[in-house]
Amino acid sequence: MSNKAKKCLNLFLAGLVSGISISYPFLLPFYILGYYYFIRTLVDLKFSSQGYLQGWLFGFGFFFSSMHWIVNPFLIYEEHLILAPFVIIIFPLSMGAFFSISGILIKGFVSVVKIDENYFYTKCFLIGLFLFLSEYLRSIIFGGLPFNLHSHLWAFDERFISITSYIGAFGLSFLTILWITLISLYIKKLRISYFLILLFFPLSLFLTSQIELEISQNKSDTALVRVVQPNIPQNEKWNRSLFEQHLNKLLELTNLENNDEMIVIWPEAAMTLYLNENLDLVNFIKKNIKNNTTIITGGLRRVFSDNGYEIFNSLYVINNKKFDYYDKKKLVPFGEFIPLRSVLDFAKLTPGNTDFDKGTKKKLIELKYKKDIIHSEPSICYEAIFQSFNYKEIDLMINITNDAWFGNTTGPRQHLTSSIFRAVEKGVPLVRSANSGISVIVNSKGKTLGKINLNESGFFQQKINLGRNATFFMKYENKIIYTLISVIFLLVSLLDFLIKKRKDLKIQPF
Repeated sequence: MSNKAKKCLNLFLAGLVSGISISYPFLLPFYILGYYYFIRTLVDLKFSSQGYLQGWLFGFGFFFSSMHWIVNPFLIYEEHLILAPFVIIIFPLSMGAFFSISGILIKGFVSVVKIDENYFYTKCFLIGLFLFLSEYLRSIIFGGLPFNLHSHLWAFDERFISITSYIGAFGLSFLTILWITLISLYIKKLRISYFLILLFFPLSLFLTSQIELEISQNKSDTALVRVVQPNIPQNEKWNRSLFEQHLNKLLELTNLENNDEMIVIWPEAAMTLYLNENLDLVNFIKKNIKNNTTIITGGLRRVFSDNGYEIFNSLYVINNKKFDYYDKKKLVPFGEFIPLRSVLDFAKLTPGNTDFDKGTKKKLIELKYKKDIIHSEPSICYEAIFQSFNYKEIDLMINITNDAWFGNTTGPRQHLTSSIFRAVEKGVPLVRSANSGISVIVNSKGKTLGKINLNESGFFQQKINLGRNATFFMKYENKIIYTLISVIFLLVSLLDFLIKKRKDLKIQPF
């Protein structure tokens, strides 16, 4: 094997190592090690391959290992098995193209703009900026896929992500990328001081959580919320002969030890039928829950028109006085609809031959609790991984999902991690019910207050402090990133200027 082929293989392996490590906090050194090799290779002029190839190889390895679970839904039903080998290869290859963007920019920057060593920190900044650009682009274009961001490395402890309420998840990603880039170039220059840089940034994140820069966003109002996780296997969920059994399990978990007024959350598509067409079932649910209980559940909704009908993946609110709904807006490609249906004419992953339609209703559900009105922002499945900017007052986020599709992989954990950042950005608690997956209640700071683990069945309840989406980040949104980038650029430029000035003064003859 030639030296060039070995380096190409090593790039793929470096991406593989970083991709595996992102879901496990104790593997953080290996995550950094993978990026170190990637960055070192890009800035090494002796390795003549184009930056797009180096970026693509690293990206292929990264997504192959970090999002291996993407193939799992294609293994559940026999008609989709034939697609599994293509998915597990084509998906990471396609996503790897985003790393090619940073590869081209960094390689071109190093080759053409040969920055003097006196501008070391400016060089670090620009390389980090190019890496961040790739991450940001893949999070927003073609529908976006903001999984496994650099900021997600810190989700293991809420104290490391509190800064997100000021700069957002992308702001934290940018700082984390700069940190990794600085470590990588310090190691490349054999500077032992990289060890100080390694510790400085996590310590800074931790200390930020100890400083209250603004008045707490929590309200004095509280609400009692119960989360139900039935853990129904995906291959049984849509079996009509088992519907009654599944419903009885949900009602049992709802009514058990239920004496106080509360909001009970069932998962996505807990009702595997058109609930708006089955009012007898709705009335049955109302009769079999206590008067002081509000049910929030997933279900299907169908609307007929002169042109046929539309089908929606919906969230319903059910109590003795209300029957309301929210339709999912952000649909999963291949799961809920087939892109380019005229060309790719095969069955979607979810049962049924008809694609789902996008909802148009505002992301706001009002819940009456005692004498108050709770303004909640609903989301279904992976809608919760995307930033949303609701300009009305929000007290609570509610996410219903079904991560049984992804089995015993890192998928459910990554899905939850992304959702937690939404709560911190907005400064409101998150309540999440999964059919199977990880059901949680998270406070406005990102701290987990209650949890049901993957492949477990049951319920838990928690009295939570309501919040309001009035954090610093919600006020300025992602515009804060441009300010952050500009300020850091000025700082590194000033730092390099002062270092160069100091060197020049030392060599002046007397």
